[in-house]
Amino acid sequence: MSLGGGGGDEGIPDINLTPLLDLVLQLVMFFMLVTKFVNDELNDKIHLPVATQAKPLTSKDTNFIYLNVDKTGRVLRTIGEPMTSADEVRLYLDIQARNNSLGEKKAKEDVTVIIRADKDAKFMHIHKTMMAIKAAGFKKLQLRAEVAQG
Repeated sequence: MSLGGGGGDEGIPDINLTPLLDLVLQLVMFFMLVTKFVNDELNDKIHLPVATQAKPLTSKDTNFIYLNVDKTGRVLRTIGEPMTSADEVRLYLDIQARNNSLGEKKAKEDVTVIIRADKDAKFMHIHKTMMAIKAAGFKKLQLRAEVAQG
């Protein structure tokens, strides 16, 4: 029993894969960007202190610069060597402000610098980093801690 008329390949539909490939490429790019943003915030060398009064971030501000201070006082960045002096931190923040889409002056007013300090870091190292942030001209600063469980 034969269905259809002639014996040609005219009845076989072709599947257009272009939209599917476009979607897959966009998803791959999205997840690459999201992963980079998460990696900027996290650093496996930093173990945050536990605070009983820690509250989740509620600010609508989305512009952040993360500085990770390890237990020896070095400021770690995601790419490159750690910064060991306040001048290096200030220079790094100046470059970040210049490269910000808001402009240098507006970035120093609106961008929040978040310090993620190791729980074993000495206060003098954190204070040195805070003074470098102030010397760079940034107005907003936050310290991160983990929320106590229980």
